[in-house]
Amino acid sequence: MPKFMLIAINGPTEGNDAEYNKWYNEVHAADLMSVNGASSVRRFKVEAQNRIDKPYVNVTEIEGESAEAILKELAEKASDFPDSIDRSSSVFILGREITGES
Repeated sequence: MPKFMLIAINGPTEGNDAEYNKWYNEVHAADLMSVNGASSVRRFKVEAQNRIDKPYVNVTEIEGESAEAILKELAEKASDFPDSIDRSSSVFILGREITGES
């Protein structure tokens, strides 16, 4: 089964760091782990960046049939995003692991 890495680069709306982190840790991480094949959710505070002005990187490892199937399931299971997350310039990347046969 292919392995995928979901990388989200985002942050809070101004002045909402505590609320954003509480939501991510207590709600969204559980949403991500509820996706079939999810094996870990890790969060990082950005220390250096180039052309992306966001304070957090969030990485989820998932084994799944396809990127489409993972994104569909995530959309079905994800909780509503609160106002404390700045969605105006948040980005995500879903990449499939490169193996000898990929």
